[in-house]
Amino acid sequence: MAAKGKFPLKGYTLPLTPKGRSSVIDSPPWHYGGDILAIRFQMDKKRARAFIPPPLEPGPRPGEGMVWFPEWVSVSDERPDLAFVNPERAVYRECFVMLHCAFKGVPGYFVPFIWVDNDFTLMRGFVQGFPKKLGKVYLTKLHDLCPNVGGRRAGARVKGILEAHGERIVEGSMVFTRKATPEDLPAVKFYLMRHLPRIEDPARPAVHEITAGKVAHAKFGDVWAGDGDVKFFPSPFEEVADLGRIKATGAFYFSMGMTITGGEVLHSYVNG
Repeated sequence: MAAKGKFPLKGYTLPLTPKGRSSVIDSPPWHYGGDILAIRFQMDKKRARAFIPPPLEPGPRPGEGMVWFPEWVSVSDERPDLAFVNPERAVYRECFVMLHCAFKGVPGYFVPFIWVDNDFTLMRGFVQGFPKKLGKVYLTKLHDLCPNVGGRRAGARVKGILEAHGERIVEGSMVFTRKATPEDLPAVKFYLMRHLPRIEDPARPAVHEITAGKVAHAKFGDVWAGDGDVKFFPSPFEEVADLGRIKATGAFYFSMGMTITGGEVLHSYVNG
């Protein structure tokens, strides 16, 4: 048993060790840059409400949602050269579904589903409140010098596919139609849910709260708008298809950079 005083093991997340180098993730701030395929959709308002936990409420555009397929490169202040030292721990893809909502009149999006392809972003999601699960994400790669593929231009086509436990779960696509600006993009503020069950009583959570991330230095690069399509596939292990019939209402493909400095607790179900 450790003597009283300073705890001998170090790290931001498990595993904690004497040197503190083995944590799955470093502490924030976390820096991101990526390319994102975003498909906007409309669904039944009542079905959407069933997936949005109180005290969050339907936003000014109830029934609206989006699917994002990003490919990120991400590093921390603790390991700023991680993208060079170990690219596998700095680059990842994800797919997530978000539903338009509001908290005390401030609109945003709640994220009921998200899948990622790497353990470090899985753990970072749990810390923030993203309900991340492991999956495989495939994305069209545009390139100016590749014949019959080409770069970002009118008529270009991109697709994102999410596969998990051997099943196709989400598919989204876009046909580029016009150049756009960052002002054309839907403003995104994420409302998230942190939840950790108690080990001695599974009916009583140790942590259960609504959170929001703190984002700084958000920048946008090349932005394209276009026509989108999105499909959710039924699965015995996933419930995203329970969102019901959806209709794509547009799509964007854009580059983005930002820093997440931490987060804030907006509501606690445990402490009231």
